[in-house]
Amino acid sequence: MDPTGPSAAPVPRATQSFFEGRPPALVYALGGTFAVAVGIVEYASGARLTLALFSLMPVVLVTWNLGGRAGAANAVLSTAAVVGADLLVKRDLGVAPYWDGAMQLVVLLFVVSILVTLRRALEAQEARLDVERLAGDDLRQLNAVKDTLLHAVSHDIKGPLAVVLGAMQTLRREAQLELTPAELESLYTMIEESGRKMDRLLDDLLDLDRLDRGQLQPDREPTDVGELARRVARESTSLAGHPVRIDADGVLVDVDAGKVERIIENLLVNAAKHTPPATPIRVRLSARATGVELAVEDEGPGIPQELRTVLFDAFRQGPNAGGKGVGIGLSLVKRFAELHGGSAHVEDRVGGGARFVVWLPGSVSNQSPAAQDGRLRVVGGQH
Repeated sequence: MDPTGPSAAPVPRATQSFFEGRPPALVYALGGTFAVAVGIVEYASGARLTLALFSLMPVVLVTWNLGGRAGAANAVLSTAAVVGADLLVKRDLGVAPYWDGAMQLVVLLFVVSILVTLRRALEAQEARLDVERLAGDDLRQLNAVKDTLLHAVSHDIKGPLAVVLGAMQTLRREAQLELTPAELESLYTMIEESGRKMDRLLDDLLDLDRLDRGQLQPDREPTDVGELARRVARESTSLAGHPVRIDADGVLVDVDAGKVERIIENLLVNAAKHTPPATPIRVRLSARATGVELAVEDEGPGIPQELRTVLFDAFRQGPNAGGKGVGIGLSLVKRFAELHGGSAHVEDRVGGGARFVVWLPGSVSNQSPAAQDGRLRVVGGQH
């Protein structure tokens, strides 16, 4: 699913009008002015012309925009204007103008009632359409997530499975092919690495589901996060050709070592995936009084501003991902950080590239023995 895709265009509402969103005082003033104008024109025309029908216009205007009470008030004003004009022009009619005015008021109030009912019906229909539209958007989004997930998972599972099947077929012909011990070891390594990839993918999917259900809690213990980062960099086969520079304070932090290991691994794999071969990756670990800040920097193309708000969402991939991965690695980074009470975000790296920053709260202990070997280590790659 493309997070940069266009959002659905707003649908015009049937109840919108020319005065939608304008101050109510303006509508009151226009309706009142129109009603008084009808009375003035009727007075000026004398007995030759009756304009009572035109009183409908300000009543409709006010009722549709301001509701039934305002419409009823304007109906009274319009009736009073017309009756007043009749009395000024025809002084000897007795109760006739009052009777006509009463009938006009009844008709206008009936129109107000019809308009209020009609508007409420339209608003209810629009509310139902909004609910159906949102449900449709949710279904389309879920369908897009499903398609992305199926495509990515099938790619990430079929690739390692193909390696395993190919290696097993080769092993079955071991005697015929006269494989050397080194070639056999290479096949065993391929099978093992492919199995680990599939196991990691399943672990990611299961952990994401457990996080959504609130079933995971951090199992904290004093951990040398710098040494943890060095081990991940040494053992990860996805970092081949990428030198990883680790600059770490040698302290013990009370965190869940397994979850932090996954955070570091996912950030390193993400950096290697989006940078050219041999591009260095740097890990900086800075101890604070209440935790540790973990930053992974790369020298790749960086992250566009419009993607930064959705980059940590599950099953989201940038436009240059090329179908690599399922799109949950960075989501787990953020979710595991939040599980510790921390946070994760991405920013520009000074000099170009991306800098992913994770804050992990936890009790900080004294300097660990690993610090005696120095802060800066370079693991893997050509250096």
